[in-house]
Amino acid sequence: MGNKNARISDQDLEYLLNKTSFSRKQIKDWHKAFHKDCPEGEISRNKFLDIYSQLFPDGKAKSFYEHLFRTFDIDNSGKIDFKEFLVAISITQDGNPEDKLDLAFRLYDIDRNGAIEESEMAEVIRAIYKMVGQDADLDAAKNGVSADERAKVIFKKMDENSDGQLTKEEFLKGCLNDSSLYNMLTGKGEGLEPLSVKPKEKDAEPDDESF
Repeated sequence: MGNKNARISDQDLEYLLNKTSFSRKQIKDWHKAFHKDCPEGEISRNKFLDIYSQLFPDGKAKSFYEHLFRTFDIDNSGKIDFKEFLVAISITQDGNPEDKLDLAFRLYDIDRNGAIEESEMAEVIRAIYKMVGQDADLDAAKNGVSADERAKVIFKKMDENSDGQLTKEEFLKGCLNDSSLYNMLTGKGEGLEPLSVKPKEKDAEPDDESF
């Protein structure tokens, strides 16, 4: 059984001080909240989806958060440990563009083969549309552009060698050189913010009810 009062190890604390933007106190507060909800010290896929279903009770966000769980689960263990969780949270809140795009690349690379196929990008975009209340196949805010069409436009701009897939280098280069692509793929400026969780002030403590 997990220990609800488990203390973070010095090793993990130092790791997170180096890998995140959080202070020592903030890391300890996050750890306390994390272990309150997940006394085993890990978040299972079902637990992760249960937590976010409280924010989106209509079930429209389920597909997207399944993709987000996979993105956070760096070692593909089927569970997210505290270090994986907090590093991802730090990137979504305060990460530099390269770090955010690295996280976004993992989101769109569904099969983890090191490249993004057009169908993978369309699948994630479709999940984002559904989460924000747009038709799963049409983006009304973009004059009826479907997820497939939007992915095709992105690939036309970014797939330099026209091989039907985006390497991480192509993905990062394309986004960093084109602010419209960066905003499109991170959701910035459209109200999507697909890689963000409930926002917190940098010095704020995690909520007592859940992380």
